[in-house]
Amino acid sequence: MTAVDVGAWEQFGTRVLGLEIAESGPDRLLLRADERAFRVSVTPGDGSCDFIGWEVADAAALGEVVAALGRIGVETTRDPVLAKERSVADLVRAVDPAGTNLEFFYGQETAATPFKSPAGATFVTGELGLGHAVLVVPDMAEAERFYLETLGFLESDRVRTPRFDVLFTHCNPRHHSLAMMPTKTGLEAGLHHFMIEVDDLDTVGHALDQVLDGAARLNSTIGKHINDLMVSFYCQTPSKCEVEYGVGGITIDDATWVPSVHTIENVWGHRRLPGAPPDGMPAGM
Repeated sequence: MTAVDVGAWEQFGTRVLGLEIAESGPDRLLLRADERAFRVSVTPGDGSCDFIGWEVADAAALGEVVAALGRIGVETTRDPVLAKERSVADLVRAVDPAGTNLEFFYGQETAATPFKSPAGATFVTGELGLGHAVLVVPDMAEAERFYLETLGFLESDRVRTPRFDVLFTHCNPRHHSLAMMPTKTGLEAGLHHFMIEVDDLDTVGHALDQVLDGAARLNSTIGKHINDLMVSFYCQTPSKCEVEYGVGGITIDDATWVPSVHTIENVWGHRRLPGAPPDGMPAGM
């Protein structure tokens, strides 16, 4: 993540999200959500997404990613200096068809001290990763080929309404690790939001109270999604993207899961608030 005001991210990350500071300085803020060295990186910039990290099992798996990307002509770069900066054993960078910077890595370091949330939050991470990301892409067909056919993401389901067609995909048991929607929704290409999940509804409520008390702008009321059944709200980060903060998302067993198509977006709630940019955003996707 980048931000015009990195200090604002420090306040937001700790007060609203309950993340722990791993490193804080004018040029870099690192935030922890669990035992890992860090999960969120913020550096000075225009507020756009700097990169999205995808973890693989080991060196062999990383090699498979490089080979798969090479077969479709996508250039990859290996940077040992950057890998050290990211606290990982090895790292490869690439760019997806929509221009999003991706970092594939394995072997991220464990922090020297136990994780302690300043808000008392416990995050649902582990094999599920940090959460999920939702990208707005100019060419859905191209994006689907890249993530599903080349990288091996699996389709979870779709939400199709008169206004929207959103594809949800996964690469671990979390219902979705990555969702994609087209720019024809009126949104700019890039990261729309990322999600982090906690293990208790009260933690979501306390975070919502912080937002309502002025710590951030609330963009979508609390609600429950139709597909992953997560109860969550959306607020504006100090960057260009939003964050979804939720609890209770379902997981997928690929042996039995059958992708479906939903024609509504939510069981209840997730009502977009006046002034939340842009007005055409789906209600809480």
